[in-house]
Order: sequence, then structure tokens, then C-alpha cells
Amino acid sequence: MRCSRCGANVVEGDRFCENCGAPVAVQAGPVCPVCGQQSEPGVRFCQQCGAELSAGPQPAQPAQSDDDGPTMLSQSPLLKPPFQAPQAGVPGTGQDDQFQQTMQSDWTVPSTQPQSAQPVPTAQPVPPAQPYQAVQQYAGQYGAAQPGAVFPPQAVQPPVQPSRPGESAGKGKKKTALIVGIIIAVLVVALVAGFGVWWFILRDSDTQSAQTQSTSQQSGKTKSGDSKAAKDDKPCTAAPDAELSSVDHSDANLVAQLQLTSNCASTKDGDTAEFKESDVKVSIKDDDGNVIASAVFDFSKQPVKFNGEKANVALEFTTRQYWRPYDQIETGSAEVILQTGQSGTGEAGSADGDALAGSDIDSEDAERYAQLALSWQLKHDESAASRFYTTYTTQLSSKKNGMKADGKTWHYVDIYEQFLQQRIKHKNAILIWSGDYPTYTKADASTAYYVILSGDTVDSVKAGDAWCKSNGYGAADCAVVDLQ
Repeated sequence: MRCSRCGANVVEGDRFCENCGAPVAVQAGPVCPVCGQQSEPGVRFCQQCGAELSAGPQPAQPAQSDDDGPTMLSQSPLLKPPFQAPQAGVPGTGQDDQFQQTMQSDWTVPSTQPQSAQPVPTAQPVPPAQPYQAVQQYAGQYGAAQPGAVFPPQAVQPPVQPSRPGESAGKGKKKTALIVGIIIAVLVVALVAGFGVWWFILRDSDTQSAQTQSTSQQSGKTKSGDSKAAKDDKPCTAAPDAELSSVDHSDANLVAQLQLTSNCASTKDGDTAEFKESDVKVSIKDDDGNVIASAVFDFSKQPVKFNGEKANVALEFTTRQYWRPYDQIETGSAEVILQTGQSGTGEAGSADGDALAGSDIDSEDAERYAQLALSWQLKHDESAASRFYTTYTTQLSSKKNGMKADGKTWHYVDIYEQFLQQRIKHKNAILIWSGDYPTYTKADASTAYYVILSGDTVDSVKAGDAWCKSNGYGAADCAVVDLQ
């Protein structure tokens, strides 16, 4: 078979001339007797509906005439024949659409339809992917073109196609398989590389991040615990309010139970806090404003723990720090005042139980409180002393301020301390002023002593002497008296 353009030999099955690239006339395949679809040469079954092609008559091949020889190239670029609707589709070769359009606009192929006077059923058109169309040329303004004339391309030179359709399909399949294999290989390599990156870099980073997060959580817990501890240990520097709940004694010392109300903002919300200020003066006053107890306490030694706003504390006052018998203190009307930043004198003694002991306040303040306490006591005990106008009792002490006796100089604090001590021993003990009673003014009208009486009644002087001996007193420390 020879090329219709250059006359070179063309191998059977080639679609283009290997010498000049001109298209080679393609042998039309059989037409399906069922659906009319034209199939590729050599197939037994219709590629459209699957019907057996041998069952029907094969379309007749057009007779070759002397005019169907090689066509000459047009000398004028204006001699591009117009296209007519395709008569029959030609199997495609898989070329791209641009090439198809180029081939459709610049080339025509000889018609493969039989020339017959009777109309022949037209095959169904194939999809636009077909690179070649069989067209029927008709006359134009430059004259009638010869049937089957082929026009060369004007601008685009078609590429050289594979020599055999089988080779083109095989190579396409191989190329597709090669591409798929390459893609799979690339994916495998990417997965392996990604796994390696994760294993050597990101895994350690994730582990470190997890450890950091765990540490952060533990740190957060620790901080939360520390915050709680800090909240528990947070000093409450503001002096709390206090109420006197009850009083008792430990030997001759006064034990006061106080209920404290915190003035710290944190405890207003129910939080816990500690009041642990040192040098805090705690003073207890009666309803007349007289200080009846006062000492300086160091709460850092025994902090007051507030669980919310309230807390309880026990304070112990020595006989030089309080000036009212414990059983004569009215807790309901007493006032408790806490003052921070106060300094005490001497060392705090030891207290019994959970009570906190304090140091002495300024000596001048203590002396003044003691003097006032002696005056209050004389007035308080007047009614109890009146019964001894007609009966006997025992006298335990008579002292006045500045008196030297028992190896020391007596002051108001000493006199009242002695009274408190006797009051613990003898619950009926009372304090009188010697100048108020005839039994003392008879001998000295200017007498001025604080006299401590046991308050116990005796029927006679002899009975009184017996009482003194039974309580361990000698003649210099105990005497039988009446007040008339």
C-alpha cells in the first residue's frame, strides 16, 4: 500500500505515512446489523450492543476508481473545503481534542461509504474524541473538490503515530501501569519517610509534649495544693473582732474563751486563713469601761485558724494581768479589744491545755487598772461585809500602796494580786477599806488599808483561832475580827 501524498510504501495498519505524515485511508469496519454502530475491522461482536457482527451482511467496500488516486496539494491557501456533517464515524485512536480539532479543520479523509443510488442507513456518530471524520466534499466558490481529496495542514504538523494500533494500545497500557506503579512507589516512599519522621522526630516531640503536659498538670495540682496551703497559711493581719464566750480559772489564773470574727477579706467568702500576728494586746472591759484583764499575746506561736469568718481561742491571764474575780465577770456585757503592734514586758508564762499565755502590759497601765479594780471591789463587797457587824470572821491581810512588808514594797498590783490568790483559796473572801469600819478606826482614825477578810463566819474568837490554824495560818497572818 502506498501513500496517497508522497507515494511511499505504508505498512499495513499504519494510520500515517512514516515519510510525510499524511493520513492513510482507514478501512471501514463492519456495521452492526442491530444498532447500526460501525465497529473496528476484525472484531466479531458489536462494541456498542454486543451483537454478533458476522450475523449480518458486511457493508460493501467502495469501488476503487481511477479518480481515487493520490490527491495533489492545493496551491492556494484559500482552497480549504467546508465540512459537512459526518457520514460515518471512524474508530478513534485516543488523541487529544486539540489534535482532533486541528485534524478536522485541516484534513479530510476519503469517504468509506459505498456509492449507491439508494440511501444507505447512516451509522451512529461516535464521540468527539475520534481524530478523523469521513466527510463528503461539495463544491464551493472555487470549484468542486474531488471526492476523497486530502488537504494538507496549514499550520500544525501532526505528530508521528505508532506504526501499529496494537502497539499504541499496548504501550498506553504499559505507560498507564508504569505511571500507576510510580505513583504507588512514591506513596510508599512518602509513607515510609513520614513514618520515619514521626518515629524519630515527632514521636519524641509528642512524648515530650505529653510529659510536659503531665508535668504541667502535676505542676498545676501542686500549684493548686500550694495555693490551698498558701490560702490556709495566708496571714490575716487585720485584728479580728472578739466576744467573750466564757471564763474559768486555772489555779489562780484567769482562762478566757474568745470567739473571734475575722476581718480579713478572704474569710468573707468562706476561705480559710490564719491570724498569727505577734505582739497583740488583748483587753477585756466590763460594761462600765473598766479594764479587767489585759496582756500581750504572740499568736505566731499558736496561730488562730479561721475556717470561714469564725474561730475560737483560749487565752490565759496571770494574777498580775486580770483585775476581777473570774466568777464576778459578766461575759454577756464584757467587751474584748484586740490591738496589734503592742509590746509587752517580760516573758510569757506557760499555760495549761490549749490556752495561750501572754506577757505583761506596761506596768503603769497595770497599776492604774489594779487601783481601779480595788475601788470597784470595795464597793462590790460592802453588802457582804455588813453582816460581820454582829458576828466574827477572820482577817487575812491588810496592805496599802507603798508599804514595805514581806521583803518588798507593795503596790496596787501586788495588793490586788494577793486578793485574787486569797479569793481562789477562800471563795467567800472579800475586800474592805479599814477606814470605813469602827473596829479599825478606834485605834487609828487615819487608818487606810486594804483589808482582806476570809468571809467565813465563826461564832467566837476561839472558833476563829481554830479556823486560822486549820487553814495553815500563823498568828501574824490570821486574826479573828468583827467590824463594829
